[in-house]
Amino acid sequence: MSTETGAIHRFYATVAQSAFENSAALRQFSGRRHASVRQDFASLDKEIIQMRGRQVAQECKRLARPPAGTSGTRVADKTEMELLNLLIPQQRPRVPVRQMLRRAGRAIQELKPCFMMGPQAVAQFLAPGHLHFDIVVMDEASQLRPEEAIGAIARGSQLVVVGDPKQLPPTSFFSRVSAADGDGDDGLGPLTTTEAESILDVCISHFQPVRTLRWHYRSRHESLIAFSNHHFYRGDLVVFPSPYPKSKSLGLRYQHVADGVYENQMNHVEARRVVDAAVDHILNRPDDSLGIVTLNIKQRDLVAELLEERLRVLPEAVDFKERWEAEGMGLFIKNLENVQGDERDCIYISTTFGKARGTDVVRQNFGPISRDGGWRRLNVLFTRARKSVAVFSSMRPEDIVVDNKTPEGTRALRNYLEYARTGVLPVERETDLPPDSDFEIAVMDVLRGRGYEVEPQLGVAGFRIDIGVKHPVHRSGYLAAVECDGASYHSGVSVRDRDRIRQEILESLGWRNRIWRIWSTDWFRNPLAETDRLLKFLDDLRQQQVPDEYLIAEMAPAPAYAAPPSGDVDQDDERPEDLVFENDEDELEAEIGDLVTFAPADALDKELQARITARQTNPDLGLVAETTPLGSVLIGSTVGETVVLRVPGKAPQSFVIQGIKRSVDETVQ
Repeated sequence: MSTETGAIHRFYATVAQSAFENSAALRQFSGRRHASVRQDFASLDKEIIQMRGRQVAQECKRLARPPAGTSGTRVADKTEMELLNLLIPQQRPRVPVRQMLRRAGRAIQELKPCFMMGPQAVAQFLAPGHLHFDIVVMDEASQLRPEEAIGAIARGSQLVVVGDPKQLPPTSFFSRVSAADGDGDDGLGPLTTTEAESILDVCISHFQPVRTLRWHYRSRHESLIAFSNHHFYRGDLVVFPSPYPKSKSLGLRYQHVADGVYENQMNHVEARRVVDAAVDHILNRPDDSLGIVTLNIKQRDLVAELLEERLRVLPEAVDFKERWEAEGMGLFIKNLENVQGDERDCIYISTTFGKARGTDVVRQNFGPISRDGGWRRLNVLFTRARKSVAVFSSMRPEDIVVDNKTPEGTRALRNYLEYARTGVLPVERETDLPPDSDFEIAVMDVLRGRGYEVEPQLGVAGFRIDIGVKHPVHRSGYLAAVECDGASYHSGVSVRDRDRIRQEILESLGWRNRIWRIWSTDWFRNPLAETDRLLKFLDDLRQQQVPDEYLIAEMAPAPAYAAPPSGDVDQDDERPEDLVFENDEDELEAEIGDLVTFAPADALDKELQARITARQTNPDLGLVAETTPLGSVLIGSTVGETVVLRVPGKAPQSFVIQGIKRSVDETVQ
């Protein structure tokens, strides 16, 4: 260290020491004690919420003053509590619900002040002017017409309207249209759909400001929500990053059904592929719930029929169905219009449409998707999954023609297929943003000095982890998250947001027991001790069993025969043809060390081969690094899949994966 640098260091050290001595808060701060306080707060906060619910119920019970009502010898003469006391012991009261609410409504409201009803039930069971409520809350208001909502609104003093204007609006399924307009591809025959204004639209235009719920909880991998967040929500959603790489069981995948034929508003080949995948899911992923969505009714019925036939002879299907039905997440097969409000761990999408028999083009009519507001239907569909989405499509993105007159829904469908196939969106996990502070830089320098690869400001949309530590073996995933008490921590609107909810969301995505927090006061006081504690935490994580999410998506370290990380490859090194490979497997996903056979989509007879390596690229030996444009599209691909190579300044090239051979690593065996 030079004399000048040493003088600067001593100056700032003196300033920091003076700040600690003159501030009781800094002098008395202890990171361990503060962590204990945060843990106690999180536990007490959840306990208070539970107690608050019981308190509200107890307070409602204490304040309840149900009217006694009138008695009489006949049941028809009894009202209010007199009627309820008569009916409560009966297993099957013979008084209809509407009559019960009319004659004993005020007593019921005193005992149970919260009614949960749909607008039709309100009109059917609550007589006008008989019962009044302090507040009316309307959920899923985007699907409710004003004329259907007005009856419920009139029965309350205050109104709260909740909904998503980007999802399904009110729809009329039985509006007659001409045959020319109605023989489209929506599977409804002469019936079509027309949209109407919703009560949510009315309220948004009349009441300001509109409050927006921005935190997105459902998706366990950012790729599931990235498309909708970018195209429909202008990037306003706050999405939390997952520590796991994208895989067959996590994230979005695209399966091209090359031989699919669209005929009579059905696609039999695609339906069978979906059913095969559903059976495989039931056998191999019984711990994940499943939902199947098609883009029209006829395809839904076809998939349901084929799947029912397959499951009759599958004993495991009974256990799968019973288990998830008991949890309220049963296997469903629905068309696009009926899936709003549902969510499952895994969603299979059959895009249904494709080339007709004997033709080489896709008809540019996609039913309700091509009509006004069709993009909303797609937004509903794209956001149903918690863990993974598999898109089965007989169409490639380029089969959908886009020009200035293309409906927004059709354009969204094409863009989604392109995103599902390539995974390319201007939304990245690694933000390329600099660290928030010199404190974070110091922590990163220490980690890099110990051989860890780190990423500052790890995030996807609106939320960032200060430092992401790459997994030393499974490089596309993360070993741990390091949080510093910088801008991200202090940006929490409330203590609950900052010290409990955000961490619980991260833990639910897979970061549980993998988040390490460093307090700046502790770091400045004793950086060596804090460094030792951090490194011990990371070393302990490295010794733990690798989560299945890594094993499914990733591979072991580069095989023993991989080229060295630097320098020229010796002429005596093994060539790909000298290696021993396992037999081909249709379900293999290309990994480092695999020999991948592929061909241009427009010239399938011109086979090419490449062995994927960790870092080395050598065209003469057929080696391609996973970080190159070609390696990045080959990694994770499956046999029969079409991948798109994009190189700046060149036209995109499509390749069909024809074979994957996995090497046998004798050192592992």
